[in-house]
Amino acid sequence: MRSIALLALFFTGSLGFSQSLSLPIDFEKSEITYNFVDFDGGTATVLANPQSNGINTSEKVAQIVRNGGEIWGGSKIALEANLDFTTLNNISMKVFTTAPIGTTIKFKLEGTGDTERDVETTVSNEWETLTWDFTGEPSNFNMLVFMFDFGNVGDGSESSTFLFDDIAQIYGGDQIDLTVDFESSTVNYTMSDFGGNESSMVTDPYNPDNLAMKVIKTPGAATWAGTTIGTPAGFATNIPLTLSDSKMSARVWAPAGTPIRLKVEDSNDPTHTCETETNTTVSGWQALEFDFINQAPGTQSLSIGLGFGWTYNMASIFFNFGTEGNGETYYFDDVLFGGATTIGINNYEINELSVFPNPANSQWTIHSENADITLVEVFDLQGKLVLTHNPDNRIAEINASDLVKGIYLSKVSTNSGTSTIRLAKK
Repeated sequence: MRSIALLALFFTGSLGFSQSLSLPIDFEKSEITYNFVDFDGGTATVLANPQSNGINTSEKVAQIVRNGGEIWGGSKIALEANLDFTTLNNISMKVFTTAPIGTTIKFKLEGTGDTERDVETTVSNEWETLTWDFTGEPSNFNMLVFMFDFGNVGDGSESSTFLFDDIAQIYGGDQIDLTVDFESSTVNYTMSDFGGNESSMVTDPYNPDNLAMKVIKTPGAATWAGTTIGTPAGFATNIPLTLSDSKMSARVWAPAGTPIRLKVEDSNDPTHTCETETNTTVSGWQALEFDFINQAPGTQSLSIGLGFGWTYNMASIFFNFGTEGNGETYYFDDVLFGGATTIGINNYEINELSVFPNPANSQWTIHSENADITLVEVFDLQGKLVLTHNPDNRIAEINASDLVKGIYLSKVSTNSGTSTIRLAKK
């Protein structure tokens, strides 16, 4: 029996049976056969690394040459099991190309259905690591599909030749959720632009202690160009919109009179939507309120959507909706569920109140211009009262040292009335 087992083992090895394929893939294992399936003008091979430099000095890499065929030509390869994006929600890959910066690399997953993401190159003639965000995707896919220079037909030249290596699943941050303030180091703040928008997270040019999302409506951008706040997976939890609690708010930076539209939808069904719109009234930062009871003309009403049982877990913002882009720059921050009963993190005044510094490390100072402050109540975003203060003068010093980093709402009572202000703790 032992001799038969050894003979079977010998024949198994001699027939070249390979190990099954799973991520990560580095193309270095001789015992694995990389069975690419080429399509529509793409040809894939594994070869000795012809560009062993920079961030990739490995011995072997994969190559796809595109020559004729279709604009989507490429190659694909099957994995032994479906990918699970519950924790490792991004796919990264090293890429080398001499094609121009901005070349589109489409990464598609197939299996039960399909899904795809586009990323553009940022360098030429050197290796770089690109990342595709698949947050929220189900465990339905076991086929990796590579489409380099998507949208163009290859000609077999050097600029139609692409090297790739080190394909892996990585953690790309926690799924985004409301409130969105761009201050967390663990949240994935990837935005999804469409129609010609270009967004990037930057330091607020009007407050160096604040991070915000910058949006450029590029020249020729569509009248409906916008930015989805997050990945196509939407927020981690549904937006709890009801007919009696129908408002969201955001701080925006735009010229006075700019129409700003906010749209909510279901990430699993893009036909389930509701849109509303309002105009800025000042030039600069302003907290805007969006009430989905007042839907934009020609869009579905919230009452009908809720009546059909629709849920909403994704939001998109549109600057200067209805006008083609001309390179304008806008900013937004602090997107939350509820009305615009707060002030921004700059030293804005509401009802003769101002706060400084904001954000604060250990203490906020609230100043009332014309009336004594009699009571300050600070609440977290779940509505829990976390501290109170009774200054009985025009200056209230609020100790924030025991509070966790985040956003708080403060109800300030004075001899002339009450106001609600927004406080940020660093």
